[in-house]
Amino acid sequence: MELSQIKTVTLEATIPTASFVQHCVDVSKFHQCCRQCPNFSNTWSCPPFDFFPESVWQSYQTLLLYGKKVMIPVRLQEKSFSADELESVSVSLLQPVKDRIFSHLLQLERQTIDSMALSAGSCRLCGEGNCTRSQSLPCSNPSRMRYSIESLGGDVGLAVALYLGEQMIWGRSGHLPSYYMLIGGLLMDPVAAVPRRKG
Repeated sequence: MELSQIKTVTLEATIPTASFVQHCVDVSKFHQCCRQCPNFSNTWSCPPFDFFPESVWQSYQTLLLYGKKVMIPVRLQEKSFSADELESVSVSLLQPVKDRIFSHLLQLERQTIDSMALSAGSCRLCGEGNCTRSQSLPCSNPSRMRYSIESLGGDVGLAVALYLGEQMIWGRSGHLPSYYMLIGGLLMDPVAAVPRRKG
């Protein structure tokens, strides 16, 4: 599989955070979904938190939604995979793109006073399953760990439709979809201090 052949389309929109909260944030609903994920309470970037996620959204006036639409080649869409193979192939396709999105958002954060980057998906800085939270130890990368939109109760699928004019899709059983969406963000124009990270 040649990852250099994977095409991506950049998606971005700058919106009032209040609009995003009104339409796309439901912390209790999404944290219930998070409970089904093995990262719940085992990764510092994931809930439960020692702060209220609502306070993060309320502390910024502007949100930049930024991400990539990752186009999956037809030859890969046509292949059938076992569940484990599908997970492995998906990670190998998406992780390099996630890393590029994360690097870009951190750069924007450095260039934008008092801003806060939001990662596209959960933190994997220490590798899958290696977060120190599971050992009740502080975060190993507190200067780089960031929360995702989902972990703070945001509905990425709805945001993609409302603000980016796209749709999230899913592959049928054993097959990759025609594309994936990876969406992070940058919170800007603070109105109050917020807890950046735990650890």
